[in-house]
Amino acid sequence: MVVALLVGAVAGLDSPILLTLLAGPMLALLLFFTVNAQGMLLSLFAVTFLVQGSLLYFLNLRQATWVAVGMALLFIMRIVMDQMVRRRQKDVHTQPVTIMYWVMALAGCYCLALVLNRPAVGQVAASLKSFWPMFGVLIAFYWVRWTPARLRQLWQLMIVITLIQVPVTLYQHLFIASRKVGGFDSVVGTFGGTQLGGGLSAVMAFFVVVTLAFVLALWNRTLMSTRRMLFVVVATLIVILLGEVKASVIWLPIAVFFILRKRALRNIRTLIAYGCAAAVMCSAIYVTYNQLYWAGNMDRLDTIGEKLDSAGGYFFDPDNLNYVTGEVSRGASLALWVSDRATGPMHRLLGYGPNASKSGGLMGAGAVSKRFAPLHIDATALAVLLWDYGIAGALAYIGLIAATMRAGWRFVKAGQGSATQLAAAETSVLALGLSFSLLIYNRSLVDEPTMQLLILFCAGYIVQCARFGAHPAEAADAAVSVALPKSRLVLRPAS
Repeated sequence: MVVALLVGAVAGLDSPILLTLLAGPMLALLLFFTVNAQGMLLSLFAVTFLVQGSLLYFLNLRQATWVAVGMALLFIMRIVMDQMVRRRQKDVHTQPVTIMYWVMALAGCYCLALVLNRPAVGQVAASLKSFWPMFGVLIAFYWVRWTPARLRQLWQLMIVITLIQVPVTLYQHLFIASRKVGGFDSVVGTFGGTQLGGGLSAVMAFFVVVTLAFVLALWNRTLMSTRRMLFVVVATLIVILLGEVKASVIWLPIAVFFILRKRALRNIRTLIAYGCAAAVMCSAIYVTYNQLYWAGNMDRLDTIGEKLDSAGGYFFDPDNLNYVTGEVSRGASLALWVSDRATGPMHRLLGYGPNASKSGGLMGAGAVSKRFAPLHIDATALAVLLWDYGIAGALAYIGLIAATMRAGWRFVKAGQGSATQLAAAETSVLALGLSFSLLIYNRSLVDEPTMQLLILFCAGYIVQCARFGAHPAEAADAAVSVALPKSRLVLRPAS
């Protein structure tokens, strides 16, 4: 009662920031001591994909990302506490997983870059907050055996989050973005951004494409009806069309073909049919973008090269530098690192230290960013990895994704899990494969909680499958595809 009265009194001051600073820690402590690990993981998904982005977009709370980061820290603390007070189970058989060696290699590169460059304490704190918290999900999936029911809840929650994006993006498209010239970048759903400058529309599109792939994987294994599958497909297409993310024209057909590859490659007729369907889908997205967002500019261009450049090819121009706005194209962000003569062999190998390339923020610009000011050299995740952690750090990060993909693909090819498990593992492999494009598309892989949680959850799911195999309760389903099981089992720690 005292806590409720205190929060109510602060709410009466009409200060959202003060209310957040007070109510946030109280809510976090309440969740930590009253909600189990499974509930905290569900809360982490809801907070990251729904709450923190909405607070940033609709209330302009720039500190909203701390909500997701704090929840991630509470989650891994809860996992550690549960494992410390719980007896070790001897009946859980695990398989050796080399993926975690890549995580340790990445952490080693981070520490070496930190020791060699000794950046400011504020920059180190900012880098720890933006880069590492979501790795707790990967560690938790390596450490603890999660029940099939709990894992299905997470995937089902992703479908619900995708459906929620439809009314949110419709509202943003009709009442916010349409009032501003070129303001359709402001259609970001619940993933974060600002009403004036836009934000994480690409993360939203990537998320719904991954969800669509999972739905198709369930349908492909007769785990979802055609009606429900089509309902989610239509919702996904609406979000993609409203979001105006050019990369979705590439992500979407790749995802559909990968999941339905056996159906498409059954014979030449099915291959042609699926190819025509993909062409129609991509053409529909292109025409919609051209009419709604590009004002028909594509129709007035003569050559294919001009159309590709107008549609986004200029982003990869290595000479596209704007010293007035500081904008740096994706290609130029890498070209600057390659052509920088002031970078010696040691900095090439291990980088300039955490947050050295960051262009701004509460802690200020990094050491390398100041040298190239006013240019924003941290335009892509790969550029950030190269500047901050060098070639070794970039290779460790890429190796982590590649090794996880390989482990997931081997699990899917072996076909020893249940139908649901195989569908989720196949989707995770796809998500990790598409994440390679994000290395040169934006920097969300290294500093956005939404994208980090999605990718590390998919990586963690593969680690869970590779380390523990099929759950005993689903062993009977490993050979055939059946309906989703309804049993609720208990979380059991690894040996």
